[in-house]
Amino acid sequence: MEQSQTKQVWASRAFMDSTRIKGFTADPLPTGMGLGQMAELNQAGERMSAEHFPKEIFAKYPDKKEKKQADLVLAAGAVVVSAACADVLRQFDLGHSSLYPIKLFQHDRKTPVEGEYFCLNIGERKDTFLREHSQRVLEYGIGGFRMLQVFLTTRWL
Repeated sequence: MEQSQTKQVWASRAFMDSTRIKGFTADPLPTGMGLGQMAELNQAGERMSAEHFPKEIFAKYPDKKEKKQADLVLAAGAVVVSAACADVLRQFDLGHSSLYPIKLFQHDRKTPVEGEYFCLNIGERKDTFLREHSQRVLEYGIGGFRMLQVFLTTRWL
């Protein structure tokens, strides 16, 4: 089989940084789905509509005032991006992935957190990783991989 082109694949380790995981919660979703189930489906690359994501999330802790959030955080089980990050993402073909507006509030459920935010539905699942063409990846365990570098070289067939 002949390979037609070589591409770079971007892989993020953003959520390996525990400071990106924020203490927010949400009311039950209109679909009846729990936040944990929503997070699992999103991580698996399932395409979901806006109703599967919270429209508002609230700081969990009354004694902590939440400041403007980073461009990419995990809050109430959702991948939340800033308006600036959403603008960058919109410059690319997102396929079935979507951005849904979300409002962030302090624990009092009235005071907004500074900034404009969106939930990112990662509505894509691509099986494009070719281990034999990615020398900067070390295998461990059964079927698991650990990335040493942020960029992996892969070939598209």
